[in-house]
Amino acid sequence: MVAYKPKIDLLKSLICKFNTNYPIIIVNNSEEKLDKNLYELDNLKIIDAEKNLGNGAGINRCLNNCNTNLALYLDIDVEFDNSSLEQLLNYSKKHNNFSVLVPNGQNKIYKEEIIKKWDIEGSVMLINKKTINNKVRFDENYFLYFEEIDFFFNCLKKGLNVFFIPKVKFKHNNASSIDEKKVGNIKKINLLREWHYMWSQFYFYKKNFSLLKALQKCLPFFFKDIAILIMSIFKLNLDKISFRSIRISGFLSSLLNLKSKKRI
Repeated sequence: MVAYKPKIDLLKSLICKFNTNYPIIIVNNSEEKLDKNLYELDNLKIIDAEKNLGNGAGINRCLNNCNTNLALYLDIDVEFDNSSLEQLLNYSKKHNNFSVLVPNGQNKIYKEEIIKKWDIEGSVMLINKKTINNKVRFDENYFLYFEEIDFFFNCLKKGLNVFFIPKVKFKHNNASSIDEKKVGNIKKINLLREWHYMWSQFYFYKKNFSLLKALQKCLPFFFKDIAILIMSIFKLNLDKISFRSIRISGFLSSLLNLKSKKRI
Protein backbone atom coordinates (compact mmCIF):
# COMPACT_ATOMS: atom_id res chain seq x y z
CA MET A 1 0.00 0.00 0.00
CA VAL A 2 1.01 3.62 -0.54
CA ALA A 3 -0.24 6.11 2.04
CA TYR A 4 -0.44 9.90 2.08
CA LYS A 5 -1.94 11.51 5.18
CA PRO A 6 -4.40 8.60 5.40
CA LYS A 7 -7.47 8.09 7.56
CA ILE A 8 -5.87 5.91 10.21
CA ASP A 9 -9.00 3.89 11.04
CA LEU A 10 -9.48 3.08 7.35
CA LEU A 11 -5.84 2.06 6.93
CA LYS A 12 -5.80 -0.02 10.11
CA SER A 13 -9.00 -1.89 9.16
CA LEU A 14 -7.45 -2.85 5.81
CA ILE A 15 -4.20 -3.97 7.47
CA CYS A 16 -6.06 -6.10 10.01
CA LYS A 17 -7.89 -7.98 7.25
CA PHE A 18 -4.62 -9.43 5.97
CA ASN A 19 -1.70 -9.16 8.39
CA THR A 20 -2.54 -12.42 10.17
CA ASN A 21 -1.78 -14.39 7.00
CA TYR A 22 0.40 -12.12 4.89
CA PRO A 23 3.32 -9.71 5.38
CA ILE A 24 2.35 -6.12 4.55
CA ILE A 25 4.52 -3.26 3.30
CA ILE A 26 3.34 0.35 3.41
CA VAL A 27 5.27 3.23 1.87
CA ASN A 28 4.31 6.32 3.81
CA ASN A 29 4.48 9.30 1.42
CA SER A 30 3.49 11.74 4.17
CA GLU A 31 6.01 14.23 5.50
CA GLU A 32 5.28 13.00 9.02
CA LYS A 33 5.13 9.49 10.45
CA LEU A 34 1.87 7.56 10.65
CA ASP A 35 0.02 6.89 13.90
CA LYS A 36 2.50 5.27 16.30
CA ASN A 37 0.15 2.35 17.00
CA LEU A 38 0.50 1.18 13.40
CA TYR A 39 4.25 0.64 13.84
CA GLU A 40 3.49 -1.88 16.57
CA LEU A 41 1.24 -4.11 14.46
CA ASP A 42 2.46 -7.60 13.62
CA ASN A 43 3.63 -8.60 10.14
CA LEU A 44 3.78 -4.97 8.99
CA LYS A 45 6.71 -2.97 7.61
CA ILE A 46 6.30 0.79 7.19
CA ILE A 47 8.78 2.68 5.03
CA ASP A 48 8.74 6.39 5.81
CA ALA A 49 9.61 8.24 2.59
CA GLU A 50 9.43 11.62 4.40
CA LYS A 51 8.11 13.26 1.25
CA ASN A 52 5.46 12.52 -1.35
CA LEU A 53 7.15 10.36 -3.99
CA GLY A 54 3.98 9.89 -6.04
CA ASN A 55 1.93 6.73 -6.24
CA GLY A 56 3.95 4.87 -8.88
CA ALA A 57 7.25 5.59 -7.14
CA GLY A 58 5.70 4.39 -3.88
CA ILE A 59 4.62 1.11 -5.50
CA ASN A 60 8.13 0.63 -6.94
CA ARG A 61 9.59 1.06 -3.47
CA CYS A 62 7.15 -1.52 -2.10
CA LEU A 63 8.10 -4.00 -4.83
CA ASN A 64 11.82 -3.43 -4.19
CA ASN A 65 11.29 -4.35 -0.54
CA CYS A 66 9.03 -7.34 -1.22
CA ASN A 67 10.64 -10.76 -0.70
CA THR A 68 7.84 -12.89 -2.17
CA ASN A 69 7.15 -13.75 -5.81
CA LEU A 70 3.57 -12.46 -5.58
CA ALA A 71 2.70 -8.96 -4.42
CA LEU A 72 -0.84 -7.66 -3.95
CA TYR A 73 -1.16 -3.90 -4.37
CA LEU A 74 -4.16 -2.21 -2.72
CA ASP A 75 -5.37 1.37 -2.77
CA ILE A 76 -6.28 2.25 0.80
CA ASP A 77 -9.87 3.18 -0.08
CA VAL A 78 -10.86 -0.18 -1.62
CA GLU A 79 -13.17 -2.81 -0.18
CA PHE A 80 -11.38 -6.12 -0.74
CA ASP A 81 -11.27 -9.10 1.60
CA ASN A 82 -9.55 -12.45 2.12
CA SER A 83 -12.24 -14.32 0.21
CA SER A 84 -11.65 -12.18 -2.89
CA LEU A 85 -7.92 -12.58 -2.47
CA GLU A 86 -8.29 -16.38 -2.34
CA GLN A 87 -10.25 -16.25 -5.59
CA LEU A 88 -7.49 -14.18 -7.17
CA LEU A 89 -4.84 -16.62 -5.92
CA ASN A 90 -6.79 -19.52 -7.43
CA TYR A 91 -6.64 -17.77 -10.81
CA SER A 92 -2.90 -17.25 -10.33
CA LYS A 93 -2.48 -21.03 -10.02
CA LYS A 94 -4.60 -21.75 -13.11
CA HIS A 95 -2.83 -19.12 -15.22
CA ASN A 96 0.71 -19.27 -13.88
CA ASN A 97 2.13 -17.43 -16.91
CA PHE A 98 0.56 -14.17 -15.73
CA SER A 99 2.42 -10.99 -14.83
CA VAL A 100 -0.52 -9.05 -13.39
CA LEU A 101 -4.04 -10.12 -12.40
CA VAL A 102 -6.56 -7.31 -12.04
CA PRO A 103 -9.97 -7.89 -10.42
CA ASN A 104 -13.17 -6.13 -11.40
CA GLY A 105 -13.89 -2.76 -9.82
CA GLN A 106 -16.68 -1.94 -12.28
CA ASN A 107 -20.40 -2.63 -12.16
CA LYS A 108 -20.26 -3.94 -15.70
CA ILE A 109 -20.88 -7.67 -16.17
CA TYR A 110 -18.62 -9.59 -18.55
CA LYS A 111 -19.32 -12.96 -20.14
CA GLU A 112 -15.64 -13.85 -20.32
CA GLU A 113 -13.90 -15.43 -17.36
CA ILE A 114 -10.54 -13.85 -18.10
CA ILE A 115 -9.54 -11.07 -20.54
CA LYS A 116 -6.12 -9.83 -21.62
CA LYS A 117 -6.23 -6.02 -21.59
CA TRP A 118 -4.48 -2.90 -20.33
CA ASP A 119 -7.17 -0.18 -20.11
CA ILE A 120 -8.47 -1.17 -16.67
CA GLU A 121 -8.51 0.28 -13.18
CA GLY A 122 -5.49 -0.74 -11.10
CA SER A 123 -6.69 -0.01 -7.57
CA VAL A 124 -6.16 -3.70 -6.78
CA MET A 125 -3.62 -5.83 -8.65
CA LEU A 126 -1.74 -9.04 -8.05
CA ILE A 127 1.77 -8.70 -9.45
CA ASN A 128 3.96 -11.70 -10.31
CA LYS A 129 7.46 -10.41 -9.59
CA LYS A 130 9.00 -13.61 -10.91
CA THR A 131 7.74 -13.09 -14.47
CA ILE A 132 8.18 -9.32 -14.48
CA ASN A 133 11.76 -9.73 -13.19
CA ASN A 134 12.53 -5.99 -13.32
CA LYS A 135 11.55 -5.81 -17.02
CA VAL A 136 8.83 -3.29 -16.21
CA ARG A 137 8.41 -0.87 -13.33
CA PHE A 138 6.03 2.01 -12.72
CA ASP A 139 7.05 5.16 -14.57
CA GLU A 140 7.93 7.65 -11.84
CA ASN A 141 7.31 10.62 -14.13
CA TYR A 142 3.65 10.16 -13.20
CA PHE A 143 2.73 11.60 -9.81
CA LEU A 144 -0.96 10.69 -9.88
CA TYR A 145 -3.19 8.91 -12.40
CA PHE A 146 -2.45 6.71 -15.43
CA GLU A 147 0.57 5.08 -13.78
CA GLU A 148 -1.24 1.72 -13.56
CA ILE A 149 -2.51 1.58 -17.15
CA ASP A 150 0.91 2.74 -18.35
CA PHE A 151 2.37 -0.18 -16.38
CA PHE A 152 -0.17 -2.63 -17.84
CA PHE A 153 0.36 -1.32 -21.37
CA ASN A 154 4.13 -1.67 -21.12
CA CYS A 155 3.83 -5.17 -19.67
CA LEU A 156 1.81 -6.25 -22.71
CA LYS A 157 4.29 -4.55 -25.08
CA LYS A 158 7.03 -6.70 -23.58
CA GLY A 159 4.99 -9.89 -23.95
CA LEU A 160 3.99 -10.06 -20.27
CA ASN A 161 0.40 -11.14 -19.62
CA VAL A 162 -1.98 -8.73 -17.89
CA PHE A 163 -5.28 -10.47 -17.21
CA PHE A 164 -8.54 -8.82 -16.15
CA ILE A 165 -10.61 -11.15 -13.94
CA PRO A 166 -14.27 -10.02 -14.11
CA LYS A 167 -15.58 -12.58 -11.58
CA VAL A 168 -13.35 -11.35 -8.75
CA LYS A 169 -14.82 -8.05 -7.60
CA PHE A 170 -13.93 -5.14 -5.35
CA LYS A 171 -15.36 -1.73 -4.57
CA HIS A 172 -13.31 1.45 -4.86
CA ASN A 173 -14.50 4.40 -2.78
CA ASN A 174 -12.67 6.91 -4.96
CA ALA A 175 -10.56 9.66 -3.37
CA SER A 176 -11.66 8.83 0.17
CA SER A 177 -8.39 7.72 1.79
CA ILE A 178 -6.98 11.13 2.80
CA ASP A 179 -7.77 12.56 6.23
CA GLU A 180 -9.15 16.03 5.51
CA LYS A 181 -8.08 17.27 8.95
CA LYS A 182 -4.44 16.53 8.08
CA VAL A 183 -4.40 18.39 4.77
CA GLY A 184 -6.29 21.43 6.03
CA ASN A 185 -7.99 22.24 2.73
CA ILE A 186 -9.47 19.34 0.77
CA LYS A 187 -10.28 21.74 -2.07
CA LYS A 188 -6.54 22.07 -2.75
CA ILE A 189 -6.22 18.28 -2.89
CA ASN A 190 -9.09 18.05 -5.39
CA LEU A 191 -7.53 20.75 -7.59
CA LEU A 192 -4.18 18.94 -7.40
CA ARG A 193 -5.88 15.77 -8.63
CA GLU A 194 -7.40 17.62 -11.59
CA TRP A 195 -4.02 19.11 -12.55
CA HIS A 196 -2.32 15.72 -12.50
CA TYR A 197 -5.15 13.96 -14.31
CA MET A 198 -4.74 16.32 -17.27
CA TRP A 199 -0.94 16.17 -17.15
CA SER A 200 -0.86 12.39 -16.96
CA GLN A 201 -3.47 11.81 -19.64
CA PHE A 202 -1.50 13.75 -22.26
CA TYR A 203 1.81 12.22 -21.16
CA PHE A 204 0.42 8.68 -21.35
CA TYR A 205 -0.90 8.97 -24.91
CA LYS A 206 2.13 10.86 -26.19
CA LYS A 207 4.55 8.37 -24.61
CA ASN A 208 2.77 5.19 -25.69
CA PHE A 209 1.13 6.21 -28.99
CA SER A 210 2.07 9.53 -30.59
CA LEU A 211 1.82 13.29 -30.20
CA LEU A 212 -1.10 13.29 -32.67
CA LYS A 213 -2.98 10.67 -30.65
CA ALA A 214 -2.38 12.64 -27.45
CA LEU A 215 -3.73 15.80 -29.05
CA GLN A 216 -6.76 13.98 -30.45
CA LYS A 217 -7.51 12.57 -27.01
CA CYS A 218 -6.89 15.70 -24.94
CA LEU A 219 -7.77 18.73 -27.06
CA PRO A 220 -11.56 18.23 -26.73
CA PHE A 221 -11.18 18.45 -22.93
CA PHE A 222 -8.91 21.49 -23.30
CA PHE A 223 -11.35 23.39 -25.54
CA LYS A 224 -14.25 22.51 -23.23
CA ASP A 225 -12.28 23.80 -20.24
CA ILE A 226 -11.45 27.03 -22.11
CA ALA A 227 -15.11 27.61 -23.04
CA ILE A 228 -16.38 27.00 -19.50
CA LEU A 229 -13.58 29.15 -18.05
CA ILE A 230 -14.61 32.10 -20.24
CA MET A 231 -18.26 31.74 -19.19
CA SER A 232 -17.23 31.40 -15.54
CA ILE A 233 -15.18 34.61 -15.71
CA PHE A 234 -18.21 36.52 -17.01
CA LYS A 235 -20.35 35.02 -14.22
CA LEU A 236 -17.62 35.57 -11.59
CA ASN A 237 -17.91 31.93 -10.53
CA LEU A 238 -14.64 31.60 -8.62
CA ASP A 239 -14.92 27.86 -7.96
CA LYS A 240 -15.34 27.06 -11.65
CA ILE A 241 -12.58 29.49 -12.59
CA SER A 242 -10.17 27.66 -10.24
CA PHE A 243 -11.31 24.23 -11.43
CA ARG A 244 -11.00 24.93 -15.16
CA SER A 245 -7.79 26.96 -14.79
CA ILE A 246 -6.01 24.15 -12.97
CA ARG A 247 -7.04 21.61 -15.60
CA ILE A 248 -5.81 23.89 -18.40
CA SER A 249 -2.53 24.39 -16.55
CA GLY A 250 -2.02 20.64 -16.17
CA PHE A 251 -2.60 20.00 -19.87
CA LEU A 252 -0.35 22.86 -21.03
CA SER A 253 2.44 21.78 -18.67
CA SER A 254 2.38 18.29 -20.15
CA LEU A 255 2.16 19.66 -23.71
CA LEU A 256 5.27 21.77 -23.05
CA ASN A 257 7.17 18.74 -21.66
CA LEU A 258 7.28 20.18 -18.14
CA LYS A 259 7.56 17.75 -15.25
CA SER A 260 4.55 16.71 -13.14
CA LYS A 261 5.83 18.84 -10.27
CA LYS A 262 2.57 20.46 -9.13
CA ARG A 263 2.20 20.10 -5.35
CA ILE A 264 0.14 21.74 -2.65
